[in-house]
Amino acid sequence: MSDSNPYLETLERSAGRTDATIQWARFLGETFGTTGALNCLRYYEDIGWISPLVRDQMTSYLRGLSLGEIHNKRYDEPTTLEYPLESLSGTLFSAHAQSLEYVARIRGDDLEEHVMIARMAERRVERQIDEDEEADEQDEMVSIIRDGGATH
Repeated sequence: MSDSNPYLETLERSAGRTDATIQWARFLGETFGTTGALNCLRYYEDIGWISPLVRDQMTSYLRGLSLGEIHNKRYDEPTTLEYPLESLSGTLFSAHAQSLEYVARIRGDDLEEHVMIARMAERRVERQIDEDEEADEQDEMVSIIRDGGATH
C-alpha cells in the first residue's frame, strides 16, 4: 500500500459527482457482480485510488443496487474506452481503466490532462535517449578517426 494520500478521499455530495458515483456503482455491479465489485474496491484502496471511507461509501451504494443492476456481463468482456484511455480498450485492464475514469470524474479531475502530461514526458525521454545514442555514435566516429581506423 502506498504511503501517500488516496487519490479519492471522499464522495462529495454535489449533483454531478453523485451522478458519477451512482454510475460507477452500477458499472461495478454490472461488470463484476457484488463480490467482484467489493474485491475491486478493496484492490483500489490497496493501490491508493480510493480511501477506506470511499470503499465503505461505495459498498453502501452497491448494496442499494437491484438484482437487474448486478452482474449483467462478464468482467473480461471487452470494454470500449474513449480518449484518453482508448489504448486500453479490449484489454483485461479496460474495466479497471473505466473505474479509474469514474474515480477521476468523482474527484473532479481531468484524466486527459494527466495523460497528455505523461505522453509529453515520455516523448521527452525518448528524445533524450535518441540524443544520447547519437552522441555515443559521434564519439565512436571520433575515436575511429583519431585512432586512424585501426582495429584492436
